[in-house]
Amino acid sequence: MQSIELIKSEKECCGCGACYHSCPKKAICMVENADGFIYPEINEAECVDCGKCLKVCNFKETTWEKSLGETYAAYAKDTDLIQSASGGLFASLAQSVLAQGGVVYGCAMLYDGEKLIPKHICVTEQRDLLKLKGSKYVQSELGNIYVDVKEKLHENISVLFSGTPCQIMGLKGYLQKEYENLYTVEVVCHGVPSIQMFHDYLAFVEQREKKKIIEFKFRDKSQGWKLYGKIVLQDEYGAQTEKYFEPEESSYYQMFLNSYTYRENCYSCPFASEYRQGDITIGDYWCIDLIHPEYLIENGGEIDERKGASCLIMNNQQGKQLVEKYGQGIMMWESTYEQASKYNAQLREASHLKDERNIVLELQKQGYEQIEKWYQKRLAKISFARKIRAMIPKWFKAFVRGILFKERN
Repeated sequence: MQSIELIKSEKECCGCGACYHSCPKKAICMVENADGFIYPEINEAECVDCGKCLKVCNFKETTWEKSLGETYAAYAKDTDLIQSASGGLFASLAQSVLAQGGVVYGCAMLYDGEKLIPKHICVTEQRDLLKLKGSKYVQSELGNIYVDVKEKLHENISVLFSGTPCQIMGLKGYLQKEYENLYTVEVVCHGVPSIQMFHDYLAFVEQREKKKIIEFKFRDKSQGWKLYGKIVLQDEYGAQTEKYFEPEESSYYQMFLNSYTYRENCYSCPFASEYRQGDITIGDYWCIDLIHPEYLIENGGEIDERKGASCLIMNNQQGKQLVEKYGQGIMMWESTYEQASKYNAQLREASHLKDERNIVLELQKQGYEQIEKWYQKRLAKISFARKIRAMIPKWFKAFVRGILFKERN
């Protein structure tokens, strides 16, 4: 019997695992490819050709509904913004859901004594909510989270689930029905590197520093609302040291920001658009000082730009209900989808595939040290070019721009 063809190319799969969890014969397993990304693989001997895996796969769907697009600039007044990547909206909603007897699912960076693992977990106590705060720029392990969510929903427990748009799409595909007690929060996503590349990078840093990494934060607000990160290292005697870094000081971080290391499907993601999957979408409201200067404290408003601000997009009626029911700690000011997406490109289009991606993935097979060497050489060239540009007088730059403009016209 001819086995079902789940995907024709890696562009058609986001690795959500909905097919894996839905197979009644357990004939599907998630297998890591040479680049460290996971994809479903069917055991033909076990497959009965029932087609359920195809039914729950929503990634190749073409009839998604557009978001309502009701957009706000926002921040949470009832949570510690220093611990959150931007305006603390998810933390505020999660606190309220837990206080009213619900449960919260999100990505945590867990240290198992050997290495850090980005993994989705269920939180039932306020004290554990800190694990879910902050950005994790790597694809998380979902494990049996979809199954667990379904059990909670059938127990009539309110569930708040956060993740990337494709993870939420996968959950909905697995559930195959709407639930009044399910609320989904999606983050604005650029794309996801593999867990394998993240671990290779951490192992490289540990070898270089001669210490274990016990904590890694991609976003730390000790220096303000920026893209600075923090790493916590521990030596053989248990002594800990903290190191702060700018993106360019971390090859992994900067390559993420430059779109060099994502899954192949991320570069044609259908959800980097108005076809949102979560009930609400949240993310940094980048350049709010240019879009809405009137909302900032220095101009008589209430938003402290140093602590961060979020864009909040309500995509459907369930999203509006989520904010009305659990968003008492959130302060909101009117904006538009067009304004919020002006400096947040992933609300308009997918990240662009770069030639460097293939270079990085090939170097990964030789060990992360080779990636680091390539990155440092590239960084040196960029730094040199910047110094040369800085030495060119402004009048000469304006003169050249004028010539080019005349030639184009």
